[in-house]
Parts: sequence; C-alpha cells; structure tokens
Amino acid sequence: MPRLSHIPHVLLLVDTAAPFGRSVIQGIGRYALENGPWSIQFVYRALDSLPPQWLKQWRGDGIISRTVNLKQAKMLWATKVPLVELHSHPKIGVPQVRIDLMMEGRMAVDHLLNCGLRQFAFFNYGEAWWITLHREAFCQAVKEREHDCHSYQPPASVRSVPAWRESQRPGLIKWLRSLPRPIGIFTAGDIHAAFLLDICRENNVAVPEEMAILGMGNDSVICETVRPTLSSIDVGARHMGYEAAKLLDRMMAGKATKDIIYVSPSHVVVRQSTDLVAIEDADVAQAVRIIRESACTGIDVAHIAEQVGLSRRGLERRFRQYLGRSPKAEIMRIRIEHAKMLMVQTDQTSESIARKSSFSSLEYFTRVFRRMVGMRPQAYRKMRRISRDLGETDED
Repeated sequence: MPRLSHIPHVLLLVDTAAPFGRSVIQGIGRYALENGPWSIQFVYRALDSLPPQWLKQWRGDGIISRTVNLKQAKMLWATKVPLVELHSHPKIGVPQVRIDLMMEGRMAVDHLLNCGLRQFAFFNYGEAWWITLHREAFCQAVKEREHDCHSYQPPASVRSVPAWRESQRPGLIKWLRSLPRPIGIFTAGDIHAAFLLDICRENNVAVPEEMAILGMGNDSVICETVRPTLSSIDVGARHMGYEAAKLLDRMMAGKATKDIIYVSPSHVVVRQSTDLVAIEDADVAQAVRIIRESACTGIDVAHIAEQVGLSRRGLERRFRQYLGRSPKAEIMRIRIEHAKMLMVQTDQTSESIARKSSFSSLEYFTRVFRRMVGMRPQAYRKMRRISRDLGETDED
C-alpha cells in the first residue's frame, strides 16, 4: 500500500480583525492552493492579541505570524518550529516579509506631487514603532524631492495599536491651522486618515482643495464610506502573504532562506480626497484635468493646446515649468497608470488593455510599459496579483 505524503500543518497568527490580515491570508491561501496541499489553522485575533495559551502544546510544521512585541515573539520561539514574520518588530530576528517602506514613501510623495502639491505633512494620532517607520520613510522621500515635511507629534504610547485621546484635539487643531496650504498629508493608515477628514470637516477645512489626504492600507469599507472618499495606498498585503508562504515552504523543506524579503506596495487607489490639480497656472491646471479625463481616448498634445487656447510650444514650456515634464509625458503617465490598474484588477488580455489605454499596438504598449515601469506587463501582473493568467499566453 503506497505511503501517504505528509501534508504540512501551518498555523497563522495574523490580524484577522483587519483587512490587511485577511488579505495576507488570501495570499497564503493562494500559495497553498498552487503548491500544497497545506493544512492551515488560524485564530481570530487582533494585532496586539497575545498568542493562544495552547501554543506551548501545539505541534505543527510552521507558523506565519505578525508579532508586534518581544514578549509575543518569545512565546513563538519556544515552539521551535519554522517561523516567518510579517512586517514585525525590527528586533525580532527571524526571517521576515516586510513592506518596502521607502517605496511606499516615494509612491505617496509622487502621487501628491502629481496633484500639483509642493507642501507635505505626515499625520498619525498615536505613536507606535511601526508608525515611526512609515513616517521616517515618507519624510525621507519628501526630502529626496527637496521639500520639507511637517509632522504631527502625538503623545507617546506603549500600545501596539494606539488610540485617539480627546485631550489631543486642541493641539491637533492648532497644528492643522499652522500648516501651509494647499498641502498633501500622508497618514499612518486609513483609520487615521478618516479621523483627520472628520477634524477637517468640523473646522471648515476643504478637502482636497486645502488639504489633500492620502491613507494607507486601502480598506475599501473605510475609503468608500467616508466623504469625501479616501485615496489610499494598496500596500500589497496578498503579495506579502504569498511571499511569506513561499518562504515558510522553503524553511519547512530545510532549505536556506533570506533573512528579510521586501515587498513593494501595489499602487495608489485614487478617490476624492486627493482629486485636485493644485497648480497656480489656470491654463496648465485645465490641461492636466483634460489629460486625466481623456488620456485614454486618443487625445494628443495639439488638441489639448487648442482647448486651453495656447500654442503647442507655449503649453509645453509652461507644463515643464510647473510639472517638470512635457504634456506628452503626462499623457503617457496617465495611460500607463490606467493600464496598471486594469492589469491588477481585471483578467483582460494585454492586447485588450493596450487598446483600452489608447496604445496603437501591443508591441508599442509593451515597450512603453517596460521603459516606464521597469518590467513587462505580464511580469507586473504576476507580481501584483500573485496569480497565473488563465487562458492568456505570455505574448509580451
């Protein structure tokens, strides 16, 4: 009688109470589906929950966890089974999959710059080690672009998940009133951004016209419920889960592993809270709006210049003055961003996406995409979606 192969038993100690954790689990499940089978066990828990008491007696093959303090980590180490951490405390010295925070910071700054903003700030209503890392990366990205970064300084907290204190309200309002306007504000998470939206509304601060607010995490329940709807960075949680599962699989097989794997955030999901063109030149601002609305309809620079009442040369000169690039480059940027969105969120073929993004041919689309993104469209889709393209050949 043939001997049955061993099915790995894997424990997930991830924040199942939040969209990030659930998306991570989806990525882990996708890897297990493609490379398993695995027997997966998880516990419904919050980010700062202690590991379950029965963990000391647990006997399995591997653990994927997001551990936010050393006390929790010691309980996990005691199991002596392969362990992979997810963006955990920096002092936890086990193999980890982490968000590329510098890439996240640059993505946030570039998005706000593309809105025409030249003033920047970071907001969080409570302090924690992971928030500090996000703020430092964002402020460093702002400095790389030769701008200043304003930061709200909340009270110190010993909690892994900080809470708002009503006593902060007067100081926060004073800080908001001190900021230059218009300004782009990146936040420590969508819940922080939603809270800031409420403070702005209560104090008659126009969003996005005076303060453009960008969240982090892309929790659609929050982002699409608040008013104005909230732009947010999708940090690629499913990709992180997939990479964590791949790393754990290698460890369970006794293979050598990297200490840290960095995963780039996916993209900015643009909604109303950053939907503005903060450019002093009214003609350039109008041209940017036209491009954003019509770039994928085949519009060209000559048509845009005609609509705003400028010569093509005059439009190009003023575009470079305010945006640092040509109108054609802006058209291509919007088309590629549209194509990237379709690559991640749909199963359309590359040829269909090229056509819907107003490229004359798949070959031209692939060439421009590779030049601007640094990889071919199919490689981008695989990296962002962690999926195999059903029914689509690798035509690029």
